[in-house]
Amino acid sequence: MKRIGIVPVSQGAGAGFIMAMASTELAAMRGYGGGKKETQVDEGGIIALELGPGDLYDRLCVDRWFRIRQMVSYWNCVHGEGLVERIVNPKCGVNWFLRTPMDLPVQGINESGIGGRGMQLERGRAVKLLYSLPGDLAFVDFSSVEEENLWYLLGDMDQVVAVIDPLPSKLLEGYERICRLKLWKEPVTWVINRWTDQIDGKELKKILGLEKNQVIIPEVPRGLLYQGEYTGIGMIEHQQTRRLTASGMEELIKRLNVL
Repeated sequence: MKRIGIVPVSQGAGAGFIMAMASTELAAMRGYGGGKKETQVDEGGIIALELGPGDLYDRLCVDRWFRIRQMVSYWNCVHGEGLVERIVNPKCGVNWFLRTPMDLPVQGINESGIGGRGMQLERGRAVKLLYSLPGDLAFVDFSSVEEENLWYLLGDMDQVVAVIDPLPSKLLEGYERICRLKLWKEPVTWVINRWTDQIDGKELKKILGLEKNQVIIPEVPRGLLYQGEYTGIGMIEHQQTRRLTASGMEELIKRLNVL
């Protein structure tokens, strides 16, 4: 199992978006999803894991994915209602491990756990989860993970992707995390999300102080995202969104060497 941590440099940088789009693009490049064999779970497969409490369940319109059953809650499995190793939530060639409305509150979880809103995942359970995933490759979204636990759990990742929102105020917010990621034990793949032609690339590179070229993901017009969700089509199924991000996602997959 290869684990790739997707880390937002600042709040709302788009780590969940990058995880969702990269995992489905990789699945398509491997020949899964899109009307073909739905997932490669039996052969290993790609996992998309939202480690902290997030909003991907709603953004992907998951409630419309399964007609016969609900998505299996990995949270409930981790807390004794099943085996993580047997979870199969296939869509677009990916096995999805998301925080869901079916997640049940757990008594006795201490405040140092992962996440918030009374739904923290203890560090020990998080480590067990990471080593129980049934696929051969996992993209792990670290949005909403507290700082102390973030750096602890990143030690279990084989590769790290840092997602940057190029808005100057967001760069200031994430400055300390950027500096720490530059000192990470393994090379970090840097992704500039929401890129537009109005951004001064030279100035941005100077601010970031990064030596290598970064992967560029263009800004997806908000109207497209609204259009998709209002019609029940999440971003991974929205063809215009897929086309806009395809080149950047292919470059990211190439950099990660996971094809």
